[in-house]
Amino acid sequence: MTKFEAINWNQIANRVDYSAWSRLNDFIWEPERIPVFKDKKEFESLGDDVKEAVLRAFAALAFLSTIQVKFGDDATKQDTVTSQGYSVYTALCYLEAIANKSYSNVIQNLANPSEINSYFTWVNEQETFQKIASKYLDIYKNGEWWQRKIALSFMEMALYHVGFYAPLRLFGEGKLIRTAKVVKLAIRSSSFNAMYPGVKFRIQAADLDETKQKEIERWTNAFVREIASIIEEVIDKEYTKVGWADDAKHYFHYTLNKNFMNLGFPTLYQEDEDSVSQTLQKGLIKSANFEDFFFYSNRNALTKYNKKD
Repeated sequence: MTKFEAINWNQIANRVDYSAWSRLNDFIWEPERIPVFKDKKEFESLGDDVKEAVLRAFAALAFLSTIQVKFGDDATKQDTVTSQGYSVYTALCYLEAIANKSYSNVIQNLANPSEINSYFTWVNEQETFQKIASKYLDIYKNGEWWQRKIALSFMEMALYHVGFYAPLRLFGEGKLIRTAKVVKLAIRSSSFNAMYPGVKFRIQAADLDETKQKEIERWTNAFVREIASIIEEVIDKEYTKVGWADDAKHYFHYTLNKNFMNLGFPTLYQEDEDSVSQTLQKGLIKSANFEDFFFYSNRNALTKYNKKD
């Protein structure tokens, strides 16, 4: 019989877990307390194509986030090498659930009451999103520990941002400020939910031989190219009518590069912060310091670790 042991936070083998846990309470929020309904009048003044793009963006976020709530953190949690890591992933899943609820709240507050459920029906019936779900569920259920961490981090730090793009762009134009507040809070937790497994991945991968590390890097590049091709279909379909498609792709590639950095890999795309439009940059800067946006240049102890941690 396997001996079962209590989680002992007084004896921490990995300080990354303690650093992560110490910040998690900062990310707890209640979606209902953000008065998104006050954006309704301004939202109604937008063009029909823009309104549709925004509501579909939040439906996409609800769909992708549901994958994470149901499978992502729980699957990745099973691979943790520290007992405290279970607690951290459990807390991250709660934060994911909060963000997931917030996307429904935005649709409820901005859409016509008779059309609220139609946006969920729409996203559920999209072949592109079903392809993403199928790919992710296969990795979460059958993949190796490193595949799960890599996939989870790209969802949180890159794929979500295709949905975040629409409200952030409008925020850069000075519109829908309460809706942007929801996005800001969701990004704060999703970035952390990418960074924690990213740090854990780098620690574990450092102990692998060079051949295995190269194999993982090749798999990561192939995975990203496959997922990116699907997401770019979504961008073309949903953002072309409103003239946002090219900028949204640049932003998406920028976020992909950010997660390559998070995992310790060379970036795959040429985009950097200067590739993003000035309008979107205004939305980003109003939400967070641009380079702090993904928690890279802040002083959070989670960004500093030793291989022995």
